[in-house]
Amino acid sequence: MITLLRFIRPYGWVLPALVVLSTAASLAEGLGIGLVIPALDALLGAEPGRPAGPFAELMQRVADQVGDRDPLLILGLLILALVVAKTFILVLEAVVSTAVNGRITRDLRMALYRQMLDVGMQFHARADQGSLINTLDVQTSRTSDALRALAVLISASCTVLVFSVILLMLSWQMALIVFITAVPVMLLVRTVSRRARARGDRYVRRHSDLAGQMLEMLSAMRTIRLFNQEEAEAARLTSTADAVRSSYVRAETLVRVMPATVEMLYLPVFIAVLTYALAADIPMSNVLVFLVLLYRLQNPLRRVDANRVNLANFAAGISRVEELLDRSDKPYLPPGRHRIQRLTDSVSFHRVTFRYHSGAEPAVRDVSFTIPRGSVFAIVGESGAGKSTLISLLCRFYDPSEGQVLVDGMDLRNIDTASWRERIAFAGQDAELMSGSIAWNIAFGDAAADRQAIRRAAALARAAEFIEELPDGYDTDVGLRGQRLSGGQRQRIALARALLREPDILILDEATNAVDSITESRIHETLDNLAGRLTIVVIAHRLLSVRRADRVMVMEAGEIAEEGPPGELERAGGALTRLYQAGALATGPAGEEPEEAGP
Repeated sequence: MITLLRFIRPYGWVLPALVVLSTAASLAEGLGIGLVIPALDALLGAEPGRPAGPFAELMQRVADQVGDRDPLLILGLLILALVVAKTFILVLEAVVSTAVNGRITRDLRMALYRQMLDVGMQFHARADQGSLINTLDVQTSRTSDALRALAVLISASCTVLVFSVILLMLSWQMALIVFITAVPVMLLVRTVSRRARARGDRYVRRHSDLAGQMLEMLSAMRTIRLFNQEEAEAARLTSTADAVRSSYVRAETLVRVMPATVEMLYLPVFIAVLTYALAADIPMSNVLVFLVLLYRLQNPLRRVDANRVNLANFAAGISRVEELLDRSDKPYLPPGRHRIQRLTDSVSFHRVTFRYHSGAEPAVRDVSFTIPRGSVFAIVGESGAGKSTLISLLCRFYDPSEGQVLVDGMDLRNIDTASWRERIAFAGQDAELMSGSIAWNIAFGDAAADRQAIRRAAALARAAEFIEELPDGYDTDVGLRGQRLSGGQRQRIALARALLREPDILILDEATNAVDSITESRIHETLDNLAGRLTIVVIAHRLLSVRRADRVMVMEAGEIAEEGPPGELERAGGALTRLYQAGALATGPAGEEPEEAGP
């Protein structure tokens, strides 16, 4: 709960307010019930008996102030006024508690989302995505429920305290009997709370497993169907879902059964109190009010017990949220201070080595090269050679373990990351589109872009033709991850998104491998026209793309095998030639793909 306190702190006034309102409502109810003592005496025409305690004496003094004229009417009006006051206070308490709980929940969700946006890519690379989704969605809601349970616990505790004081003032002897006979119930609640916490933790773990399997299933739907694994996946999900259901039922049953069980266990308390009252000859009006107050005390006691169990049940979810919010054990990129306006000279890698985590083998080792401004620079190599790692370092998703990435001679770590990424645009073979319209996706990196700029970027990416043929044109919803479009269409929208930014550095990771050869040729014409005005970094898997570059760098096992103009490297018959001979570089154009909408 320590981390969560920072979300409650701005609303520090709420806890005292809840205490005051709950205490006031409880006092109003207690006094209203207490006035029944003189009202009963007046109704029965009986002489007031010996007061059983200071509270009964206080109620009798109130009745004495009423006088002999219509005492029942006046006492009845007083009781009614106290009931109305209690109701008004409880409504006010509910409004305050609900409003603040909503604000705290919103602050908590935004802090979690901000954390996911700020934390380093190393965290996302290692994190269990299913567990993350479960924490962001389910466990955040359970944390909100825990905050609500805490508010109820405070309110109910105030009521218990007020009613306990009144019971003591009525008869400390009967109150002592209540306390002694209620001790076993308290011990039972404590035991149940521990068990609820364990069951809640088990439910959280199993729900995380289910979320991970569902995410995996949705991501691998094509593979599942291609290998006829629908039934196997359904069986696997059913097994996990059954485990979630079982753990939920066990945890929730404990929470739901507890109030009724506690109510039954309090029955001996009433019997013990009534037995003592008859033996001690306490006036029946006092005994009746004591029993009514004791009965009314059961509800806040049940709420205290139930919400103690609830908080124990929610503890695992709160722990997950706190772990995710904790910044001490997560990687963050330190922000640079120097804002860059544009690339004026070059980007250089100087003896760069990078490991994805401590103790791992380097993904790239002692790499040095320079990308001059306005050039076309191709990086080639087999899978796992380190190409994507270099791009991640260039985009500053990570910082080098050793060495420096220099931008116009300045260490990239000293440059404001946001200003640097404004100068970069990326388009890759796995076009990551967002749910929304085509126009919104193209303008994703520039929210201020107008429709004319969007159309111009689409035309440069050779996407305008198919977009304008769609029924809703640029307002067409692409669906989750762009699945309503074909692979080639998605790639062209991603390229349009990159070109709209008018970047200094355009990074292309096989950005046209899913389009037909005619469209690809037109896109290359566009890129040829842009060469010189911006710097293009290409991760290439085809000889055609390599030959269009000014310089080519061949990566092997995280190291530079050779670098130079493509013509010279081909004539040298070195690493580039070996890649071609091994089939790692294709010679033909991209495969044809129909341009109809995808599944």
